[in-house]
Amino acid sequence: MRLSKNACPKANYMTENILDSYAITRKMPENYIEGELDFCKDEFSYRTYDVQLIDLKNCIVDKRGFIYEEAKFRLSKINLIDEQLYPKFFSIKHYIKRVLIKKKKILKEANYLLVYDDWTNAHYHWFCDLLPRLFVVKDRLKDYTLLLPDTAYVRDQGLKSLAFLELQPAAIEFIQEDELVKVKKLSVLTHTCLSGYINDKIMQDMQAFISTRVDYSQRPNRKLYITRDKARYRKVLNEPEVLAAVKDFGYEVIRYEDYSFEEQVALTATAKSIVAMHGAGLVNMLYLHPEGSVLEFRRNKIYHNQCFWHLAKALRLKYYYLFGTPDDENLVIEGEGCNLTIDIALLKSTLSMME
Repeated sequence: MRLSKNACPKANYMTENILDSYAITRKMPENYIEGELDFCKDEFSYRTYDVQLIDLKNCIVDKRGFIYEEAKFRLSKINLIDEQLYPKFFSIKHYIKRVLIKKKKILKEANYLLVYDDWTNAHYHWFCDLLPRLFVVKDRLKDYTLLLPDTAYVRDQGLKSLAFLELQPAAIEFIQEDELVKVKKLSVLTHTCLSGYINDKIMQDMQAFISTRVDYSQRPNRKLYITRDKARYRKVLNEPEVLAAVKDFGYEVIRYEDYSFEEQVALTATAKSIVAMHGAGLVNMLYLHPEGSVLEFRRNKIYHNQCFWHLAKALRLKYYYLFGTPDDENLVIEGEGCNLTIDIALLKSTLSMME
């Protein structure tokens, strides 16, 4: 489902404003044809959220990032992605069943910080939702114990990305599956914008920091095609023909999952362009040379968001799109989305534009 653009109210709490809301008007893709993106006009402009640090007391937190205020006997809306996703979670019945009668772990007294939510364990959402929330208070993390969900992804890619960006809290407290933790003092750094959109100011600050950690001294010359041949969904149905075309233009075929975090960063930093189906691999454009180009295979007419267009333009990269033919007219590309057949002539034309 499309998310609501309305941020939840933050009134009646001790609140510190970190970054004010502002308007973004998104630059069009390099190969934009007038009228071709009219089906997603909502993406042409949007407002970021007011980024705030909110202090709460006597809360219960779970692995999904849900916050329950004991004095109110209900789920707080402060950290939710979109309250419309959880219509049955605000009742007293839910609180009694999921919280009140359950065993709780009491955390030792400290200043705890929460920045994760129900989608954090997905690669895109870790890098484009959670990390910007942390980065905006980077210099203050030493004052907090960071709460995180205990998952294999967070223990691996998550912790490596924190180290890479030098996001160093005083400590980390991992929350287990089905565990409820009681926190006396909790600070919540609110979402920077609606998930699927990008807060350009924060992302550009992250990009500037990344440039101090990555060697861009050599002019990038590699071209990368990210295959999803091992994926269960969002596959390129005519990939043999696509591979032949991209190889003719000098592209290497890679699977990012075959590389460590450090290898992914180093590999991408040597590339001048990435071509890929909509998917998590495109997050690695974060490490592309500032003059780099990205081509995303998508579908038209229906969608949930245009997250990689927003990310590429926030990073001031050249962004191209190519609409494939979906194998299901009623299925979006996002999530466990449709598969695509790519027009080879159009692909070659677009690759020529990227040269």
